[in-house]
Amino acid sequence: MRLSAATFVLLCLAAPAMAQEKGSFALDAMTTAGRHFGLGYYLTDGFSIRPSLGVGYSDLYGMSFNLGADLRWELMPHRRVSPYATASFNYLRDPYLFGFDPSRTLQPTADSNVTRYGGGLGVRAQLKYKLSLVAEGVVMNSAFRESTVPGLGGIQAVEPGAHFEAAIGISYVLN
Repeated sequence: MRLSAATFVLLCLAAPAMAQEKGSFALDAMTTAGRHFGLGYYLTDGFSIRPSLGVGYSDLYGMSFNLGADLRWELMPHRRVSPYATASFNYLRDPYLFGFDPSRTLQPTADSNVTRYGGGLGVRAQLKYKLSLVAEGVVMNSAFRESTVPGLGGIQAVEPGAHFEAAIGISYVLN
């Protein structure tokens, strides 16, 4: 008797995944605004803290840093597919950061430091025993936008106000 592909996929998804247990460490690579690498530590089987660091350099704009931490609570940590809730906090230091004034005109900011925070939902799908694909959507307190002013292409601007941000990434459990 042959199993259909759909039945096989459902059986694989229902099988427990033992990689996300208390005391586990994970390496993360995410594609958020201010791309970053991070390390996750599972305090319990479903609750983890994930500090992260992103560094960038441009000959035109210099060095920028993105330092942050995420808290993640997975609803079904022992399943191959596990939805989760997340809370994020990021500190960005960018020497050439612009802002928007009330008339939506780009203005150089007096401060090159930005603190961002927010929360959202995501899903972790285990690909192999220790490798997972992660996708999430969060609402953050400010947005990063590329400059549309002629001659200022590539300059990042911070726009205040809540906005939605999506990210994908990979996570690898070390133990």
